[in-house]
Amino acid sequence: MITDKGVAVPEDMAAVLEADQGVLDAFQALRPDDQRVYVNWVGAGQGAGGRKERLAGLGEHVKAYQRRPAEEHGSPHPLLDV
Repeated sequence: MITDKGVAVPEDMAAVLEADQGVLDAFQALRPDDQRVYVNWVGAGQGAGGRKERLAGLGEHVKAYQRRPAEEHGSPHPLLDV
């Protein structure tokens, strides 16, 4: 799947997003760099089990995501530690 903003999403992640229209809409509303962070986060899951865990929680993460200024929490994205 390619998002409306041109970000390539793996098939298993796309299936999770497309299973819930609210989650898909929320993901499509994200900025492209935030969409890529989620794609990378899912891909960074340790082994198949870690990836499945992240995919299982993806919908809740996406629906709860709110971009906050970096100064507020030290990272431009809640899934990144910098």
